[in-house]
Amino acid sequence: LAAGMAYLEGATPGSTTTRFPPEPSGYLHVGHAKASLLNDYYARRYKGRLVVRFDDTNPSKEKDEYQTSIVEDLGKIGVKPDVVTFTSDYFETIKQYALWMINNGLAYMDDTPQEQMQKERMDRQHSKHRDQSPSEAMEYFKLMCSGKEEGKPWCLRAKMDMSSDNGTLRDPVLYRQNTTPHHRSGTKYKAYPTYDLACPIVDSIEGVTHALRTTEYDDRNAQYQNISKMLGLRRVRIQTFARMNFMYTVMSKRKLTWFVDTGRVTGWDDPRMPTVRGVSRRGINIDALKKFMCSQGASRRIVNMEWSKFWAENKKEIDKYAKRFMAIDKIDHVCLTVTNGGDGTDFLTTDYLPKDPSFGKRLVRIGKKVLLEKVDTEGITVGENIVLTRWGVVEITKVDGGLEGKFVPDGDVKAAKRKISWIADDPENTPVILSEFDNLISKDKLEEEDKFEDYINPDTEADTEVIGDAGLKTLKEHDIIQLERRGFYRVDRAYVNESKPLKLFMIPDGKKKAMSGLDGKLAHR
Repeated sequence: LAAGMAYLEGATPGSTTTRFPPEPSGYLHVGHAKASLLNDYYARRYKGRLVVRFDDTNPSKEKDEYQTSIVEDLGKIGVKPDVVTFTSDYFETIKQYALWMINNGLAYMDDTPQEQMQKERMDRQHSKHRDQSPSEAMEYFKLMCSGKEEGKPWCLRAKMDMSSDNGTLRDPVLYRQNTTPHHRSGTKYKAYPTYDLACPIVDSIEGVTHALRTTEYDDRNAQYQNISKMLGLRRVRIQTFARMNFMYTVMSKRKLTWFVDTGRVTGWDDPRMPTVRGVSRRGINIDALKKFMCSQGASRRIVNMEWSKFWAENKKEIDKYAKRFMAIDKIDHVCLTVTNGGDGTDFLTTDYLPKDPSFGKRLVRIGKKVLLEKVDTEGITVGENIVLTRWGVVEITKVDGGLEGKFVPDGDVKAAKRKISWIADDPENTPVILSEFDNLISKDKLEEEDKFEDYINPDTEADTEVIGDAGLKTLKEHDIIQLERRGFYRVDRAYVNESKPLKLFMIPDGKKKAMSGLDGKLAHR
């Protein structure tokens, strides 16, 4: 078993089926990613099947756009279902089960207004319709399914236990009218089953052996099992795990949609969004994502995770292959004249990845004019030896009126205190925009009574222009690199020309401070 995971109770290799049932009403976020990855892990661990089933029972919220994006995003995180199905494929079967419940006195039709029904359920009070005859209930069910206006107030409720301490057992709603055209079945149906009725039925039909559910469904598990017994369905084992919450973050589809609709982000793939597309664009490594999610897998304890732990796991992976380059601030830099640095036609070779020479080497131009970060030169003195990373030792010979020095071929690299990133001042250098991001929410944990709109972080994006070495022009979109002493970056746009420079998105590394004095403009997270 992977670290953090537990065995599935009663699971048999070769005959275990799990399912991930997303509603096609939004884009996948990292919480959904955990659920899908756990289901995929167990299906593979027990050499079984993973069903991805779209729970398309609410046509008011669903779109083909979301359905397509979910399939694409599951592919991005390496989840490959054995079969993709739709609850809507089983609407007729579910309807027959509902009719069977009515005919057997297990369900009734109710037109009690919603607020009154909610109060009656809180007070554990029976509906006035609970004892209606099956034939009467059948007439109202047909009226509801007709789509006629007079059928709109009616809904189907299961006869369970109105005296139960578990509120989900107090005669839950199983069917209600909705005349919005369905994105798959069109106008064929005018009433739809709730998730509570559809899920146990379809789980049983599709051969699901283990239903993994978050702890927020704990009360509903009894309802799930109750419906299964009522209908004589095959038993499905339920295993629970804690949902994934992150600090300074909202996961609700409604709230995330608000950020998109109000233009506070550029879309669902904005790197500040906690969606699979957002964290992918920010620079998440799929193996790191899987390891992190599995490490949280078996726990039922709900915690608000710090993003730093997520990104620290990511750094372990990207550090293995992120090629190293250098870049200097376009504005806050100082020119050093290396008097014996050559005429600008010379190069040195250095490893792309010092820890792993198999990644190859790159050419680095050297010359008399060298650009340094201004912050790195503060307090520098005549006679001081500095190290130009990957080149060697330079002895400073002049400070006032312009920085000058001479290259010391056999200088003592270890003895020098300053180890400085640099690039030769060369017309072939690459213009680069570095983008940093911060959390959309300014409060670490929002309470139920909090209005999230009151805690919007006004400063979540900052750009810095830098000058990078010529080798950066070879990078492609999605490449992940490290700018030495600045951090890790993902290529969001490859270099096109001077007016469309290379655009790099900073990838947090889990540390509260940057890896050097080059802190950037926003909080390092």
